[in-house]
Amino acid sequence: MNSGKIYDYGIVGQGIAGTLMAWHLLKAGKTVCIFDNGYEGSSTTLAAGIVNPITGKNFVRSWRIHELLPVAREVYIRMSEDLGASVFTERNIIRSLYTVEDENNWIARTKDPAVAPYILSVPDDSEFRGKVFPPLSYGEMTGTFQVHMKSIIEGFRLQWKTEGIYFQEKFDYSALVKEDRRMRYKDIILGSVIFCEGYQALENPFFHNIGMRPSKGEVLFVRIPGKPFSKMYKDGVFMVPQLDDIYWIGGGYENNPPHDYPSEKGYAHLESELKRILNTPYHIVDHRAAIRPTMARRRPIIQKHEEWPELYMFNGLGTKGASLGPFFSRHLTRYLLHRDPADLVIER
Repeated sequence: MNSGKIYDYGIVGQGIAGTLMAWHLLKAGKTVCIFDNGYEGSSTTLAAGIVNPITGKNFVRSWRIHELLPVAREVYIRMSEDLGASVFTERNIIRSLYTVEDENNWIARTKDPAVAPYILSVPDDSEFRGKVFPPLSYGEMTGTFQVHMKSIIEGFRLQWKTEGIYFQEKFDYSALVKEDRRMRYKDIILGSVIFCEGYQALENPFFHNIGMRPSKGEVLFVRIPGKPFSKMYKDGVFMVPQLDDIYWIGGGYENNPPHDYPSEKGYAHLESELKRILNTPYHIVDHRAAIRPTMARRRPIIQKHEEWPELYMFNGLGTKGASLGPFFSRHLTRYLLHRDPADLVIER
């Protein structure tokens, strides 16, 4: 650790929330250091990174997606330029429709001006024919993409380690003390501290009752020879292409889990879904789990400490982190730079 150093901001946690905050502030010309415990089981590194404008069984437009999408695209393009490799891939989503009611709802949504821009009038399911057990019909979503979350985290971590601003350690809350209008952490002086710890925020002594309800998601990584699918596929669970012929299979969650280990129950559920969906050979290569920082109302949290204005929390991105993160990290950055209270408001 660089003893005696002074930074404008300290970021605690380098999941997608912490990475985006550090990146925005560095782009704004601020000095930043990152404290992270390097936990390999973080939910960000396991996330599929799906950005999906349509949600729910009624196929409604995702909350504020019309605002979130353009910011997410812009941020991920700029991050790709910084890392020298694309951090996202444009992928449509093929969605299974199993009942006449589903099909009618989908057709009705094609006439909804809020949803229609994200729906193709004629789905192209050709790459799935004969390789999945078909439902009644399909819908296809466009304007969707997959963010390579692990590449973002690992790419910037390597950069920031090289620059000497990434400190791999478990943050010691008791070592953080207030000095005038700044904070001291051990031998480092920080103008402000932003906590982005994911579900570990439940241990944070500075922010209480934030409304977090952690949820555990379990994932199978499956090899499907020949790399047959380029689109994402939604049929109860999601099937998302990864590198080579590996696919991410995930869906469902466990609220307030006792641990973050993969479970036999989770494995059995995902395996049964695979057998129900796939009509082509596959091989399960890995089973993993992680706890997401899900909020009670499924909204992110941007909170300023009531007594210590140098302390902030940015958290609760949950399953929508790939779309929520760029927009709300930009808002918090803008507040830190210009102090407009409107930038701390989540709901509109």
